[in-house]
Amino acid sequence: MTALSVWVGVILVVLGVAGYLMTDMVSPTALIPAFFGIVLAILGVVGKRPERRRTAMHIAMVVALVGVLGSISGLPAMFTMLTGGTIARPAAAVARSLMALLLIGFLAQGIRSFIQARRPTTGI
Repeated sequence: MTALSVWVGVILVVLGVAGYLMTDMVSPTALIPAFFGIVLAILGVVGKRPERRRTAMHIAMVVALVGVLGSISGLPAMFTMLTGGTIARPAAAVARSLMALLLIGFLAQGIRSFIQARRPTTGI
């Protein structure tokens, strides 16, 4: 899970920087995915130490949940674009949608990991 946190963080940083550059560096809000990515990557690195893994990954899940709640509004806008409609800021909708989908996947993997960690092991 720590490696996944680092990878998701790196992807979000790339998404944020690319969005910022593609919008002619006009809006610093395009860097929001990058900020979330930096935090997730740092938590992934911190979580590589076994004594800090549990805390770091729980914090990463909270960060991911906040990121999903903040970016999920991009999904309806993306759907509108995909069905031929027009929206005011298409680049923002794409970035928010990608961030939401990426973080939803990360949350799903994290929940799966937490469930597996709490399952009793059989000594058969």
